[in-house]
Amino acid sequence: MKWTRNRFLLLPYVVLLTVLTVVGCSSKQEPSETLVVCGNHSCGDLVMVTTDTSSDGFHYLNPSMSPDQSRILFTADWWAIPSDPRFSGDADFVNNRQMILFPNQEGVEPTLDLSSQGGILVELFPRSMPFAGGEPFLQYMVDDDKTSPSWADDSHLIFSMRSIELGNQYRLCRADISNPSLARVEYLFMEPADATAQPRLTQHMEGTLSADGDWLAFTRSSCVIPDSFETCTGTSLWVIKMDTAGDNDGYDAVAFPITSEYSRLETPSWAPDGSKLVFSGGLDVAGAGTGAGTEIFTVDFDSTGVTAANLPALDSNLNRLTFTSRTEGDPISGILNRGPVFSNNGASIYFVSTRRAPAITLHDRNIWSIPSDGTLDPALYYFTRSDDVDPRVLPDGRVMMSSSLGFPTEMLNRLEEEAYQAAVDNPENEGLDEVQLRALANDERRQLEFFEGVMSHVYIYRP
Repeated sequence: MKWTRNRFLLLPYVVLLTVLTVVGCSSKQEPSETLVVCGNHSCGDLVMVTTDTSSDGFHYLNPSMSPDQSRILFTADWWAIPSDPRFSGDADFVNNRQMILFPNQEGVEPTLDLSSQGGILVELFPRSMPFAGGEPFLQYMVDDDKTSPSWADDSHLIFSMRSIELGNQYRLCRADISNPSLARVEYLFMEPADATAQPRLTQHMEGTLSADGDWLAFTRSSCVIPDSFETCTGTSLWVIKMDTAGDNDGYDAVAFPITSEYSRLETPSWAPDGSKLVFSGGLDVAGAGTGAGTEIFTVDFDSTGVTAANLPALDSNLNRLTFTSRTEGDPISGILNRGPVFSNNGASIYFVSTRRAPAITLHDRNIWSIPSDGTLDPALYYFTRSDDVDPRVLPDGRVMMSSSLGFPTEMLNRLEEEAYQAAVDNPENEGLDEVQLRALANDERRQLEFFEGVMSHVYIYRP
C-alpha cells in the first residue's frame, strides 16, 4: 500500500526540523539545514512490495525490476524459500543467498511467507564444468551462494555465484529463466589460471550490464589465501565484451581492466549512454591513502576500436564526486558512500550514505543524490531514519530499494482500522467498550511495528 504525501502524519509534532548546524560532510557549499519530515520517512508515495512477516527476520536485498516491469528479482536468505525444503540440518549452505522472482504488485496484505505472495525460487540446473586442468565435472548449483542479480532481458539473469567445486570462487553467470524451476546456466568469464592445475583464487562480483547489452562491468580481486591481506591484490573494475561472453565455457571471453587496483572498489553502475561508470571506492582511489570510508567516483569508458590487442587506458578521466570529511561524533569506521546509480537521463546519481542528514545527529543509511558531474554538494533524497540499501532507479523515475523501515505509517493506520472494525463485528467481543476494542486493534498494529529493523523488505518510493 502507499504512504501518501500530505496524508497521515506519524506524530503531530513532526512537521519541520530547522537548525543552524552544518552538515559536516563536504568541503563544498553546505546544503540547506531544513528537513521536512512526514511520518517516519520522507514525503512521497511509498509502496511496500514484500509484506511477509517471518519471525526469522529474512532480508531481501539487491532488488531489480524486469525490463517488462512485470517481475522483481532479489536475493533472499536460504530459508525464505529453501531450495530443498526437506533439509532440517545446519550445513553451511543454508546461510547462502538464493534468487527470488516476485510479481510487481502493490497493496498486498501481510502474509506469513513469500510463497503465498507469489514468490518463486530460481533453481539452477546442474551442468558440467572444466576446472583446474582436469576433466569436466558435474556441478550442482542449487544451494550455492548468489549475489547481485540483474536482468539481461526478460528471460535471462546475470549474477555472481560462489561455487564449492570452483574452490569457493565467485564467477559471473547467466541463467535462462524461461522455466525458473529448471534454469540452465552458463559461465560468462573464467580466469586463464582456472584451466591450470593451480588456479589462483579470484573473485568476480557485482556484474552490471550496459544499457545496449554490449559490455558487462564487474569488480575483480585475487587472493592466494582467502582472507589474507598479505596474499591479495587490490580490487579493480573490469569489463567483458558480451558478444564473447560464455565462449568455451567462459575461457575465451574477452575481458580486461579499466581501472588500476585499489584497496576497495565496489558497486559499479553504467551511465545510460554507456560512456562512463560510477562506483564506490576507498580513499586510495583519490590518492588520499587507504583510511576509512568510501567515496563516489566516475570513470570514462570509450569502446571505440577496443579489441583484445587494443585496450583502453586505465583510470580514464577518473573523477571524484563526493568529499566526505570526518567530524566529531562520526563513526570510527568512517562514512560510507556506496551503491551509486545513474538517473534515467544521466543527469544525477543516487547513492546510499551514512553521512549525517541535516538536523539529525545519527548516521543511519539514507539515499542521497548528486549531479553526475559532481558540481554540487550531495542532497538528501530519501530519509527514513532506518537502513536503506541497493537503490535502483526505475524508468518512470521511482526508486526501488531494500530497507528495514518496516510497514509504512499509512499502511499501519489502515490495517489497525480494519482490525478495529473486525473486532466490532466479532460476536465474541460483545460487551467490550470502545476503549477495549481500540486496544485489541492497537495490539495487532504493534505486532507489525515489531518488524522495523528486523526484516529487510523491498519498497518502491516516488518523491
